[in-house]
Amino acid sequence: MSDHDSRTPSRPAPKRRYLAAIALTTATALTAAACSSSGDSTDAADGPVELTFWVKTPFPDSKVLLDLWNKQHPDIKIKMDIVAASGNTIPQAKLLLDVKAGKEPDVAAFDTQYLPQFVTTGSLLDLNTVDGGNASALSANFESWAWSTVHVGDGLYGLPVDAGPLSLYFRKDIFEKYGLKVPTTMAEYVQVAKDLHKKAPDVYLADFPTNDASVFNAMAWANGAKPFKVKGDTWVVDIAGKESLEVANTMQELIDDQVVMTLPHFSSEWSQAYNTGKLASWMSAAWAPGPLKSFAPKTAGKWSVAPMPQWTPGVEASGSWGGSSTVVFKKTEHPKEALEFIKFLTTNQQVWSDYWIPKITVYPTNLKAQKSEALTKPDDFFGDRRSTTRSPPRTTPSPVTTTTGRWPTNGSPPSRTTSARP
Repeated sequence: MSDHDSRTPSRPAPKRRYLAAIALTTATALTAAACSSSGDSTDAADGPVELTFWVKTPFPDSKVLLDLWNKQHPDIKIKMDIVAASGNTIPQAKLLLDVKAGKEPDVAAFDTQYLPQFVTTGSLLDLNTVDGGNASALSANFESWAWSTVHVGDGLYGLPVDAGPLSLYFRKDIFEKYGLKVPTTMAEYVQVAKDLHKKAPDVYLADFPTNDASVFNAMAWANGAKPFKVKGDTWVVDIAGKESLEVANTMQELIDDQVVMTLPHFSSEWSQAYNTGKLASWMSAAWAPGPLKSFAPKTAGKWSVAPMPQWTPGVEASGSWGGSSTVVFKKTEHPKEALEFIKFLTTNQQVWSDYWIPKITVYPTNLKAQKSEALTKPDDFFGDRRSTTRSPPRTTPSPVTTTTGRWPTNGSPPSRTTSARP
């Protein structure tokens, strides 16, 4: 629970404090937190096989998914382990504790950003080692940049599910009321924030939470920042590069001018600010409309969506906030069946059209699924418009070397219901 009052903005932070908070949050997220306790994999036993599938909430209507699987694989039973926990880091932290205790599931789906951390525990199965699995041949099914994110060194440790490209979700009624132009550049975004607060002192364009580096990271990515690299066998970390500092300075300017809020992401005060119209936009990922509908139901029909304002005018670029992957743990006694299940989750087109897109509303990294008709359906929360406007980056943002994501001129990823990846 936050100490901030949702009726007023937080006190301005001293210069550079915002970047320092971002650096701390990022460093904490990258720290490996547990040791592994893995067992040897064995071939499947005769008779029915049971696999435990770990995933975090919200994961609605899972019966739809399981029914699709059971029709095609009646001899492989899936036991769901849906972990309910507030906050984005808590579920993965709990799973790391399960790994340390030797209680990991057979299969899991979690945020791709945590995949290297689990690899360091030694608990994840390199899918290339599954006899007859031919896992590397699956690369043609996915965006090349997304495929790169499930590799660590020469190992293939998962299959990608979705991506979280940024868009600008905004209250069209508030923009119309105060005669605001939808910003197409970050310079215009800054000016709109100042103009709005001047015209309506109780309304703020945005919230820049100091408890979550996700937006900063994605915006820096869009600006071409490359904070993490590998040189030889060492890490090169440069979170204060030119591009990152430009993003930090822009955010700091708005915080210092007290024209944005700094409420913790997904706190009750933050939700209330959106539900009551005190916050007029959200720079967020393709999954954002799902939680937006949950925490701001009174605002239905008042929203619209636009491309992320660009750091360089005329250049279509964005970063990705979120995205998830499916993994298999070494301790499974049924590696072939586990691989078959995560292939089903990520490449089966009926799964995409009947479950991922309509139920969880994630934007696929699977190339065929990106052409699904399920992505074209209008969303009445946005006045019968589709809920986002663009497809994910086509270049290669790896976990250690990010590059500017270039957007095509069309494409329309939907929303999703998780606060940050399924």
